[in-house]
Amino acid sequence: MVRYTCGDVLVSGIPLGGIGSGGVEVSNDGRLINARFANNWAYPIRDLRGFHIFIKPHDASGFFMHCRVNVLGLEGRGALIGFEGRWPFAWLRAFRNGVNVEVEAFSPIIPGNLKDSTLPVIGFTIRVKGSDALAAVSVPNVVGTNPIGRINRSINGGVLFTNNKAPDNDPAKGNIALITEEPRFTITQYNINSKPEHALKARTWKGAFENPEPWLTIDKGGVPTGEEPHEVTGLWDDPAGLIALNVPNGGEVRFTLSWFFNGRWHLYNYGHYYENFFKDSSEVARYVLDEFDRLRTSTLDWQNSLIDPALPDWLRDAVVNSTYILTTSTWLTRDGRFSILEGVEVCPCHGTLAGACYETGSLPVVLMFPELEKSLLRQFTEAMRSDGYIPHSLGIYSLDHIEDGTTAPPRWKDLNSTYILLVHRYFKRSNDVEFIKEIYPKLIKAFEWVLVQDKDGDGVPELSGDGDTGFDAMSVKGFDSYTTSLWIAALMVMGELAKLMGDQATLSKVESTLLKARDSYNRRWLGDRFKAWDEPDMGKASFLAQIWGEWWSLMLGLGHITDEDKVKAAMGTIIRVNGSASPYTTPNLADEDKGIIGYSPQTYSSWPRLVFTMMSVARELGVDGWLDVVKKEWDNLVRQGLTWNQPSRIDGRTGKPEPERGFLDHYIGSPAPWSLTYKYALSKLKIH
Repeated sequence: MVRYTCGDVLVSGIPLGGIGSGGVEVSNDGRLINARFANNWAYPIRDLRGFHIFIKPHDASGFFMHCRVNVLGLEGRGALIGFEGRWPFAWLRAFRNGVNVEVEAFSPIIPGNLKDSTLPVIGFTIRVKGSDALAAVSVPNVVGTNPIGRINRSINGGVLFTNNKAPDNDPAKGNIALITEEPRFTITQYNINSKPEHALKARTWKGAFENPEPWLTIDKGGVPTGEEPHEVTGLWDDPAGLIALNVPNGGEVRFTLSWFFNGRWHLYNYGHYYENFFKDSSEVARYVLDEFDRLRTSTLDWQNSLIDPALPDWLRDAVVNSTYILTTSTWLTRDGRFSILEGVEVCPCHGTLAGACYETGSLPVVLMFPELEKSLLRQFTEAMRSDGYIPHSLGIYSLDHIEDGTTAPPRWKDLNSTYILLVHRYFKRSNDVEFIKEIYPKLIKAFEWVLVQDKDGDGVPELSGDGDTGFDAMSVKGFDSYTTSLWIAALMVMGELAKLMGDQATLSKVESTLLKARDSYNRRWLGDRFKAWDEPDMGKASFLAQIWGEWWSLMLGLGHITDEDKVKAAMGTIIRVNGSASPYTTPNLADEDKGIIGYSPQTYSSWPRLVFTMMSVARELGVDGWLDVVKKEWDNLVRQGLTWNQPSRIDGRTGKPEPERGFLDHYIGSPAPWSLTYKYALSKLKIH
């Protein structure tokens, strides 16, 4: 498993929360950070200040499950935290004052069970060894963008956090619930902040010191008085609620933290899928508490059953952790429309196709929730332009503002091929013949659009030099090995679909085009690799994506895109040349003599998603060296604290995100390691 200490620097914590529900991250310091649960994906609440877990052993002083504590007078009451993550689970562990404490947090993700996999909730378990103890848990009220009107209410087993003044167009309109089965006591409302006097004398503001009163009272064996629940009217009043639980030595206690935000605003006007089943957060919290064992066990099950046991443990762990974007980046509307953001805060395009984006990001989706894949494909089918062009994404923070590409108006040459391949992947997973029949005319239109992009009759679309593929940040003109190999795989699929539909005319057109496309591709064979592209001439530089179509053809059981010996030799060159060009990563374009090619950020960087997918091809082809390449890429991400916030690009010269500041965050292609277990998982899911 991925392990850190509270002293390590992480770019993000491990995100928890169901598909499309938003979420919040558990940090390696035991805090809740980057809360995106209030319809605020682009603008997270960076720190849920006032969230604490305080452990009071029977015969010793209490301590917080944080390294750093800013509760006035209790700054030394932290603990050294060991942190472990395996999405959607996180563990915090500490030893102090003779007791071992483990806090486990998880959110349910259960293949084939969409209701339970979209819950806006985190389930917590606290385990203590060495002494009986009291565990006190506090949560701040962050309901409503404006703090005025916040008020906490007592509910059975805990606290409901509300805001009486939040308007309907406030994205943070809703409620939060904190409950447990049998609390020792509950403090419905208290002020997180210490008195203004303390901060003002220290020439600082309210965030510097927290109110010590509840914790000092608990530490002395008492019950804090708290405050009478009241609406917030002043800005120094930040309400929190608290529950306390008895934990027997060697035993455990559980509590749930849930949210329910149904405000509508211009950046999210759709409602949530979870609204179909629950009326507020307290219902969600109670449901999860009642079903805790089933939800937890079922979530653990797929981490074992769907990951190829032939992979080493660290790589199995990488596959599981790469799935984190199902929390950070997914939308699932009340009426069932699904998508994944390309980047959550930077480049928030929805469902971005091509360039190993949605096609790698959705690997666990099509496996575990094929109905969500169908939803996305239906949306792109309906978004097709009148001439047959498939757009780049469904929109920026929208499912209804279709956009054609980051460099458009020039039309991209890899989108239609990717769409065709995605449809076939869904069909192979679901055997949904009716869907193919329904959209087949659109598939024909998508296919014919690409035919028109072949300007010289050689069977492949030519690039214009305007960044007209997923490798948008570089100018390539004419033939391109990435686009051509992708098109060959798409032609192979169109042949299969034409046979399925009994469409002989299209089949004949596909077969003749495929012959020409393969001939064009093979004419760029350089003996041990394919030429990267025509213009500008990069000589014999090895392009990581030169056989990209092979990833698709092998995954879909179509055979090879060209002669097997060529594909194997090209893969061997990629591992030998690209794989050795950087001590940190595997850059997209490299030369034995010149090293990393600095033509563009797209050439001197690696795309982790592309590295993982291409190495899955190497593994299936039996080409040695793939595991070392994968381990180098994964270790670099973990070492830099990027495990749960992977960038689009890593600079091969430095091993840092490219750009280092403002990189494309929580990148859509992060689940690419699923390529290494896709067929194994598919076989298990087909059986069941």
